[in-house]
Amino acid sequence: SMQAHGPKLHSQVVKRFKDYPNVKIFKGFLPEVLEQGCPEKIAYLHLDLNQAPAEIATLDALFDRVVPGGMIILDDYEMVFYRAQKLAEDTWFEKRGYKVFPLPTSQGFIIKR
Repeated sequence: SMQAHGPKLHSQVVKRFKDYPNVKIFKGFLPEVLEQGCPEKIAYLHLDLNQAPAEIATLDALFDRVVPGGMIILDDYEMVFYRAQKLAEDTWFEKRGYKVFPLPTSQGFIIKR
């Protein structure tokens, strides 16, 4: 629903990262698009999807790939506009024995055990 997220977004992102050979860009919907190419092990995961169902589905798909000691950043975690997202993430992490540490940047921080 954001104006900048129109039909040209994918080509703009590809152009932006063209000089970085280690960056792979896949077009699709999360979490299904992760089947195209996702690392088996993740040391740093930053989620910024601005939608609770998408972030939870992506956590379902990626959390087990985060290595012990790996870091997870939840963007907009303490933003009033995304309260439903925070509550969904709190529930998701509590079921796994984690508490999200709120950062002064309004992000949430988790270290995987």
